[in-house]
This record gives sequence, C-alpha cells and structure tokens, in this order.
Amino acid sequence: MPYTAFQSNVPPMAYSSVAASAAISNLTAETAFDKTYSIESNSLKAGDVIRILAQGTATATNSTDTLDFQLRLGTADIFATGAVDVADGDIFYIQADIVIRTIGASGTFVGAGITANGVPGTVTGRPRFKASTALDTTADISVNCSATWSVASASNSCRLDILNVQVLPAAITSALTT
Repeated sequence: MPYTAFQSNVPPMAYSSVAASAAISNLTAETAFDKTYSIESNSLKAGDVIRILAQGTATATNSTDTLDFQLRLGTADIFATGAVDVADGDIFYIQADIVIRTIGASGTFVGAGITANGVPGTVTGRPRFKASTALDTTADISVNCSATWSVASASNSCRLDILNVQVLPAAITSALTT
C-alpha cells in the first residue's frame, strides 16, 4: 500500500531490533539485555513523544521461579511487569508513550502504557502511568530493558525479542490532535 501525504510526515522508527537479544539466565541480579537505543543529547523538545514497544520470551523456566521485566529511559524506571511465576514460552510485554514536558539538565517527562507478563493470548495487560520524572535531555539517553529472575538456575532463561523505539516530534504530535 503506498504512503499517503500524511503518512510520509510520520518519522520512521528510530530503532527496531532485527534479532533477539542474548539470553539472560542463571542470575538473580537485575541484568540488562544487550539491545538498547541511545537518543542523542539535546535532540528532544518539549512535546516530543517517545513511543516504545518491548517484548520478550521466557524460553526456559524452573519450578515456581519468577521473572520481572523492566523498561528504563536513562536511569529512570518507566514500567516493570512485576514478578510473575512464568512457564516456558510465556511472554513479557511493555508498551509506553513518554511525553517530554520540559528539556534541559532539569528536564521532565510523564508516561502511560501497558505491561503484561504471562501466557500469550490470555495474559491480562495492566495499564500504567508514570508521574512527572526528571530527565537530563542535555546528555545521551539510553532506552533499555532488563530482567530479574527470583532464583539463579541454569533452567531459567529469557530473551528480548522486540525493542522498537520511535520519537515523534512535537510538531507531528500536535498535528495529529488538531
């Protein structure tokens, strides 16, 4: 289907992982996945929206061990799924819209989204919000995800399958609402 004039004004995906991450297994410490995206310093403006979709899979599990999946913008926690007793093949999922409110060394953002962690097709998505939070927009900002297992076991393994990041400029987000 060809793009319309409106669609051509929508910025392309800033980042989309083209392969799954390396596995995180046999650890109890929160561990970052090896798929990240860095938003360039001083590139964000007030009103910009950072749209993130992250999804992964519990590829192997042990007993009643739990898995928690987290999304961060820089060092700021955005959302976490919460610790869930997962089974082989369960998914974890976070979708977030982050709105830049102010920029600079004392910049701020707010966010809203959905998290889920469990059986594909039946897991309940949970709406989330992020109150105003500090974000230094004068430095590079990492979009990153991590996982935490409750028990270290060689039988516990997960991977990040999708990390998509899109930065929608304020001019486009305001045009979409008028």
